[in-house]
Amino acid sequence: MNNVNKTMFINELKLVFFISLTSAIILFFGYIISEMFGFGLDGILISLLLAAGVNFFSYFFSKNIVLKSQGAIRMKEEEYPEYYNNVKIMCERNNIIMPELYYINNSSLNAFATGRNQKNAAVVVTSGLLKTLPMNEIMGVIGHELSHIVHKDIMITSFVSTLVGYITILATVLRNASIYNTSGRNRNSSSALPLLALTATIITPVVATLIRMAVSRSREYMADATGGQICGNPHDLASALYRISHNGSAMPMANEAVAPLYISNPLRGGILSNLFSTHPDIEDRIKRLENMV
Repeated sequence: MNNVNKTMFINELKLVFFISLTSAIILFFGYIISEMFGFGLDGILISLLLAAGVNFFSYFFSKNIVLKSQGAIRMKEEEYPEYYNNVKIMCERNNIIMPELYYINNSSLNAFATGRNQKNAAVVVTSGLLKTLPMNEIMGVIGHELSHIVHKDIMITSFVSTLVGYITILATVLRNASIYNTSGRNRNSSSALPLLALTATIITPVVATLIRMAVSRSREYMADATGGQICGNPHDLASALYRISHNGSAMPMANEAVAPLYISNPLRGGILSNLFSTHPDIEDRIKRLENMV
């Protein structure tokens, strides 16, 4: 089994794991709410249906959800003809299916890929990236994103990013239900359940962050290495990463759920933000690429 097939197989196993984990979290939430409000078996059955629905929509519609949430605009070939043709040529040269191309009207330098597979993939770049970087460096960035598509990284990151959003909503519902329960409107449920619900709402975001870290960090190194090969010159990607890392423009549309998708962490913050970053240190990524040249 070659490295690409091995990576794809591992990502498929990860997908099964995350589907199972999400279902377990939703069922756990459903159990707590059912106990708090005396829904009994009906509440558990509703949770099962909710888990199935969440996983279904996350798998089949995560691309559209992510694109819409980031304000991505479908690119027309005549808008950026040089960029469009260069991506097309690079895909043909590497025997990769041409992805849908989108852009975000934002001055920051960033990009990401999303979708289930090569036939369903989309590559998104910011208008700032297209206007600022020379074409060879832009192709370095696209090579990185195409690597995520080939290795099926996008299947995992798009799926997990959507799930994190759902889990955050469920945690909010559970917290509100706990407040409703402890206000004295339902005295029949166990007195320990409100505390359990509160604990779940605190732990869930931490678990979601750790999941994103586990999914994202190792894949970035591999995408850099393969991306350097796809674009034909690892130095082009290294140079692009340097420019991206020194660009201070904010991305107000980005949030914690979609941050793992971007080539560079769009959430700039302090020590805690860096500690829980989904991306490895960009200087280390640049050094690794330069060693490939």
